[in-house]
Amino acid sequence: MPLLLLVLSVTWAAWTVLVDFFLVPAVFQTIPDFFLAGEMGIQVFSRLNRLEFPLACIMLALLGWRLRSYPKLKWLLPINLVLVGIAGIYLFSLTPKMIELTRAWEYADKMGTLGAQGHVDIQQQHQTYHRVYVITDTIKLALLILQASCLGVFLSRRQQ
Repeated sequence: MPLLLLVLSVTWAAWTVLVDFFLVPAVFQTIPDFFLAGEMGIQVFSRLNRLEFPLACIMLALLGWRLRSYPKLKWLLPINLVLVGIAGIYLFSLTPKMIELTRAWEYADKMGTLGAQGHVDIQQQHQTYHRVYVITDTIKLALLILQASCLGVFLSRRQQ
């Protein structure tokens, strides 16, 4: 079970790095239309969110199910609860709000009403949600790396 948690943590951290630091920036660098690039980025994040939430739940369930066999790993429980929470926030709140705001922003831009009363807030809200996403993704990545590192140490000590 610790080995499986290690593999899942490393896999999740790796695809987060791949998407955040390589895939999405490449999309915005190669597609000149901001809204088209944004739509593709949102599609990537939406699919990722649909993978993250079940994975976080599986990791938490595995940990809870096998905790009696590995009592030294009980400190992983809060980490995995936070990971489930972050994945849930992405899937059920943050990503849908970003999709909605991006569509409203694009519509206002096409209609020429972007600077009109109320529409200027769309860009500010979008940036706020984007900052929240960056902060929570940083926390998620740090927790996954911490968990993977500690599981690696735990497994290496058990083999000695």
